[in-house]
Amino acid sequence: MKHKFKDKRASSNDALVAYLKENVDSGSSLLDVGCGPKLYSTPLLEQCNRVLTIDAWSWVEPDIIADLEKTLVSELVNENFDYILMIDFIEHLDKTAGLRLLEDCKQVVNKKIFLLTPMEEIWTENHEHVEDPRLWCYGNQYDLHKSMWTREDFAEWTPITLPKFENYYVGYYTR
Repeated sequence: MKHKFKDKRASSNDALVAYLKENVDSGSSLLDVGCGPKLYSTPLLEQCNRVLTIDAWSWVEPDIIADLEKTLVSELVNENFDYILMIDFIEHLDKTAGLRLLEDCKQVVNKKIFLLTPMEEIWTENHEHVEDPRLWCYGNQYDLHKSMWTREDFAEWTPITLPKFENYYVGYYTR
């Protein structure tokens, strides 16, 4: 689905939004890590009792502004969440920081972490998006890709098959 965020273009995947709506329990708590323009947590606002967003870029107006390469989620939130979203985010951290963040999120999740990241076939440094003034991420240096992930990195996760995500890893970790 195409969106406007502060008069800039953004897009979400309808199948992923529908999947999340079907698989996040009503009345639950949700943490959106690396939320960007909140395209996946906003549709869950009505069914969740609490939604908290974290991003390094203040322009997207997250609830918490933090560089997750330098700060652990558990240091920022003083509670556990039923669900955590890490949608199109982990590749923006270096691999060491990303692995540390995954382990840290496992400590503060009660049910599931949902994750999406591009695979090698489509991975780029993302300069074309950061340098395009029409897009929501224009000028956001945090949006540059720093690490490449493989399916093997998520061996303990459960993969999800959704249309139009053939070149992505989409899956969840269950606590």
